[in-house]
Amino acid sequence: MNRKWVIVIASVIAIILCITFYFLHKEQRQKELEEKYALIEEYNYAGGALHMEAETSKYDETGDPHDIELTPTDLTYALLQRWEAISEVIPTIDYPEEAIKEENWFEVYKTLEHNRFEAMDVSEEITEGEEYGSANSMVINDYIDVGSVYNDDFREFLEKKGIEALDQRRLE
Repeated sequence: MNRKWVIVIASVIAIILCITFYFLHKEQRQKELEEKYALIEEYNYAGGALHMEAETSKYDETGDPHDIELTPTDLTYALLQRWEAISEVIPTIDYPEEAIKEENWFEVYKTLEHNRFEAMDVSEEITEGEEYGSANSMVINDYIDVGSVYNDDFREFLEKKGIEALDQRRLE
């Protein structure tokens, strides 16, 4: 009878260990999937914010998000030119020259996102004299992102600083 109990206890322990390893492996796999999808989202955000194209053919074969390649477009280069021009006249706005040279697009994206709040603060300072009585916190971000200039105070600021700006005010 003693032998039966040893077999039963060993079987129970083996089952408990199997269940434990299953859940540990499942948890680890879940964590890996979350990290993978977070990286894919980061590629998506960086590519979208910087107007880039994503080459995914190698990723489609391997399933490794590190195999996604972001490629600059004409819109990317236009954004970078506007951003550089703004950073030259507003020193508190960082321009990641080294990261751009190295084509480290995640670092470029992080710098752009880091600048968002500073750009909003400076935008409000530039536009506080707007005739409608409220400052526009998005003029610099809109200009860097898509070249949009719809605010007269900001247009005046750009002209004083020697930066070209197309008239893109909405027709009302």
